[in-house]
Amino acid sequence: MSLIDISQKLNTDEESKIKIDAEHEFNVDCGAETMLVAEQKFRGAKNLNDYFEIIKLFLGEEATKIIKEKNLTIKKLNIIVIAIMAQANELSYEEMEERFRNISK
Repeated sequence: MSLIDISQKLNTDEESKIKIDAEHEFNVDCGAETMLVAEQKFRGAKNLNDYFEIIKLFLGEEATKIIKEKNLTIKKLNIIVIAIMAQANELSYEEMEERFRNISK
């Protein structure tokens, strides 16, 4: 039997990040466990606090606090969530944005 080397595909040395402005760049927790918990929370989200709980899962408490303090519109919060989900799914922002558009149709 031959060897299938997938080590390069599993390389996790590169950090996944999003940058929301000149001063703020955040690491995104792209772990499978985080993604599964977030998917459950997305399905049950009923208000803005649920939305911020999802952001907190991926970016952490400090990043969530900074984002909350910006008092962004829902449209801008969606941009942040799309960027987070793009990183978590290893897709470009544009690919994830298209997926979100298809889901909302």
